[in-house]
Amino acid sequence: MTQENLDSWDGFLGSKFLSAEDVRDEDQIFVCVDVEEDTENLRPILVLESESTQFKFGLNVTNATFIKEAGISSPKKVIGKKLTFKKVLVNNPRTRKEVKGLRVLSVSD
Repeated sequence: MTQENLDSWDGFLGSKFLSAEDVRDEDQIFVCVDVEEDTENLRPILVLESESTQFKFGLNVTNATFIKEAGISSPKKVIGKKLTFKKVLVNNPRTRKEVKGLRVLSVSD
């Protein structure tokens, strides 16, 4: 590690993952600007942008199925699409408690 790497927190804190608190309402548009692969959990991670802020959003089976059923043939085909989300309560499988989560509400050009 060089001294230049210690001049900033960039690279140490990682990217911000989209949470229910980040979604203002169901009209807020997030544009997919890239797709990454989560090799640990074997799922795609969408890189989304809204109001000049980037977020990552790991696709669970429910959201991936919704996007596929919306006519998107592969994860890379989500790039350039506009997504909206709705807030939902989901069960956290680790803690077995209800937590706020996100479901894809719409996918459009």
